[in-house]
Amino acid sequence: MDTSILDQTTTPIFDVAIIGAGLSGSLCAHLLAQSGQSVCVIEKSRGSGGRAGSKRLENEISCDLGTPYILAKHLDTLALFQPLTQDHIIAPWQQGNDQEGKAFVGVPKMSTLTRHWLEAATLVTNTRIHHLDQLNNDSEQPTWLLRDDKYKPVVIAKSLIIATPAQQAASLLATHDKLAVPLLRANRACENYESQWAMWLETEPCDLGALIEPKGSPIKRMIKDNHKPMRPLENVDRWVIQTDPSWTKHHLDTDKGWIADALLQAFSEITEHRVLKHGDPHRWFLSRFTEHKANRPFVWSPEHQVGLIGDWLCQGDAEGALLSAMSLTKHLKDLN
Repeated sequence: MDTSILDQTTTPIFDVAIIGAGLSGSLCAHLLAQSGQSVCVIEKSRGSGGRAGSKRLENEISCDLGTPYILAKHLDTLALFQPLTQDHIIAPWQQGNDQEGKAFVGVPKMSTLTRHWLEAATLVTNTRIHHLDQLNNDSEQPTWLLRDDKYKPVVIAKSLIIATPAQQAASLLATHDKLAVPLLRANRACENYESQWAMWLETEPCDLGALIEPKGSPIKRMIKDNHKPMRPLENVDRWVIQTDPSWTKHHLDTDKGWIADALLQAFSEITEHRVLKHGDPHRWFLSRFTEHKANRPFVWSPEHQVGLIGDWLCQGDAEGALLSAMSLTKHLKDLN
């Protein structure tokens, strides 16, 4: 549901407000809504998915410019994916499998997964939460008022869950002096991230594999996006290329035109294929987090009813985002 659908004359009230509509926030919303709670998810972008979002190109064509697939290594993830596979929300992708786990992709694009999980929640898009106010400070049960970057009220909620990268979580937590403990946890993780450039391009159809991980190249991974399961057949190969984190670190603020030229040259050297068309490089500043080990893959402050979830709290990858959300919702269920 878009912001425009909400009644702007009063501030809507929910049991739970979740900031961030990526994998962890969307799954958390789904699981909490299943338990009968009213859930509102606030997302700064125009759609769901976060780093597992999809980019629309033209003529209703899109590609997965972020997370290309989810590698499921844990039994809980495989159990979560079983009904989704049966309902054709996701599909196994054999080319992404490795010795540790099985790869899955959203169909017909990765963001289908988060949209599915958000069906029972209210989604407010194009809204950046900037400030947290605690209401009813004298009561045993605090209530949170979330304000946007213009200090306008967005929602009121009994509980608050922040499902953003560590840096963004820290910025939000710092707006309230009672959230020092979860703020400390977020601050500790802020240095443990990697950035990445990503770009799509098209070539004539070729017999190269759908997933290539070059060595000694600016490119870390090349994926034939339209060769994933249940993608429409086309007369081109559409690739998504993602850069090596070390190379990215040295070129984080480099002009996009230079980045595009460097990646096109590297791609041509690896594949020996001519690029027919390409998009502009996209910089994922907070692309991936190294694992920040702790006792639990989430943070929950019972006295303030505030939680943190995300990949940076568990494994640092897409599956970690899901495991973090499942762990927190299980913890809250056990408390009741």
